[in-house]
Amino acid sequence: MFDKATNIELKRINRNNIYRTVIAQKKTSKQEIAYQLNLSLPTVTQNLNELMEIGLVEEKGTFQSTGGRKAKIISSNPRARVALGLDITRNHVNLVMVDLEASVLRSVRKRISFQADEKYFQTLKRMIHDMVKSVNVPPNHILGVGVSLPAIVGDDDKTLKYAPLLNTSLDLYQDLSPYIDYPYRFINDANAGGFAELYSGTTGRNTLYLLLSNSVGGAIIMDGKLYYGEGRRGGEFGHMTLVPDGRPCYCGKTGCVDAYCSALILSNAAGGSLETFFEKLEAGDVKCTEIWEEYLHYLVIVINNLQVSFDCDVVLGGYVGWHLEPYLDEIRKRVVERCNFETDGSYLHVSHLNAEASALGAALCYVNEFVNQV
Repeated sequence: MFDKATNIELKRINRNNIYRTVIAQKKTSKQEIAYQLNLSLPTVTQNLNELMEIGLVEEKGTFQSTGGRKAKIISSNPRARVALGLDITRNHVNLVMVDLEASVLRSVRKRISFQADEKYFQTLKRMIHDMVKSVNVPPNHILGVGVSLPAIVGDDDKTLKYAPLLNTSLDLYQDLSPYIDYPYRFINDANAGGFAELYSGTTGRNTLYLLLSNSVGGAIIMDGKLYYGEGRRGGEFGHMTLVPDGRPCYCGKTGCVDAYCSALILSNAAGGSLETFFEKLEAGDVKCTEIWEEYLHYLVIVINNLQVSFDCDVVLGGYVGWHLEPYLDEIRKRVVERCNFETDGSYLHVSHLNAEASALGAALCYVNEFVNQV
């Protein structure tokens, strides 16, 4: 009985590793897979045949001959399944569709203020319907809709434990039920952004993701997995105390990181536009320069505190993070000046994912789950 169970599990592991290799390589061959995974050619062939039968991999011609028989090209069928990611913020909605290779097939962003009412929910339903229709995907090929929210989400991926930015009922999951025709789950927006970074392969196995959007949040990636904390509050960096008895925060306390490092600190100085702020900063605007210097002062303190606490890479994401590439060297210089343990600040990175990062991460949760189960 034990040997049979062990053999079944070994077969499952082999098939999953083969499938993951095909996805990662884009184009490969049976011989290359066998070499990389140290498996016999018959084992690889049998598993590939099974994956072809269920439509997950396919043959696409042959490689050029290197002297013997031409090897057949093995590729994944990325559109065998797709997933959607819906990022809901206080003022915007981002919707993306991704395939099994994590490629974004469609993306749309709308400026619409959150309201837990019929009109708002119908808008979400139309957006999802239009996107699915535009790609012509069979309904049974849609894995689900990951819904990213600026909220603390319970471990059932349905319950909202804390969501003051949306000012909504904690029963939002049930409220959405009539409007989403596919499986769906909630995920914290910063955790979603952090997961997108992890899945893209741009981060190490231990990384902190600092979300610098209209609110400040974060994700903790430990040993290649999201760490949620005992109360699912892990990574709520925006509510660390930065300045005791300082500026008021939307949470009701004072001196929080959010009150000093949110994107609103910058955009409010430029008519509500973050892009305009950075344009004016580049043009040497005196007011924007003063605000930027103060912003950097506090941001560097936060980065240093995180790095000395966790001793790992830090990725800056969110609305502000996507503008920071030109300033990265200066920020690294300043964090080094604040810490005796660092000499070059190379642990600090900026996200190269755009405004759809949280929506992307929410969708990839479904993709990752599916791939793990193959």
